[in-house]
Amino acid sequence: MRTACFTVDLDRDVNFPPEAGGKALSLDRGSGTAPRFSSSRKGAEILADLFDETGIKGTFFAESTALRETDAFRYIGGNEIALHGLDHEDMTQADICETRYILTEASDAIKDITGKRPAGFRAPYMRINDEHYKILENVGIRYDSSKYAPVGTVPYKIGGITEIPVTESTDRRGKRITAYLWPMHEGGRSPEEYIEMASEMKDGIFVIATHTWHMTESRKDGIMDEKGAARNTENVRRIIEAMISEGYVFRTMDSVRI
Repeated sequence: MRTACFTVDLDRDVNFPPEAGGKALSLDRGSGTAPRFSSSRKGAEILADLFDETGIKGTFFAESTALRETDAFRYIGGNEIALHGLDHEDMTQADICETRYILTEASDAIKDITGKRPAGFRAPYMRINDEHYKILENVGIRYDSSKYAPVGTVPYKIGGITEIPVTESTDRRGKRITAYLWPMHEGGRSPEEYIEMASEMKDGIFVIATHTWHMTESRKDGIMDEKGAARNTENVRRIIEAMISEGYVFRTMDSVRI
């Protein structure tokens, strides 16, 4: 069976790590680099509506601060809510004690908001160390999705954690392509390239990833107008509907872990 997981990072708008590590900042759009959440809030609502319209369930990896600041649980509550840090910290810049604190506090915060402790984790910036897996296990996380792997890769174990990687392949030009939709949102790839990538898979788990903020804001070009956001949404819809037409069944991440 062809299985797909549509995953979404719910975090602060156009985020980047400060040089000294710690809480992520937002790209300056004229009012400084303090964290912003307005694009993420709009994007969460757009994706929740799109998932409802196409009849799928997704997995939202939520930075717990963003989940609170956007009040996004009102929109995405019918989907799986997993963990994406406390304030989108680069875990590779934190020591073991700091990492344990961040993950524990963030997990507790998500439970307070949703009523359920998160089962999964994706590291901010997709940066994870081997030592983090034991910490994840100790705070009750059961699966991770912070790595990339070729089309057709099935979930595998790292210690007591199931790794469910984001899918990658090679395009017609021989260049690496991942199922992180970032380049499409920035105008660098078309929906058809991701559809073609998905058509390669016969068995396994095809994992797509995007950001809530990327639905309404481009890192390169700034906040989208209504036409730009609608075009961006339609591109995501085309990918989902094409994959469903090819026989893919969309499932949440926790439902496919081993």
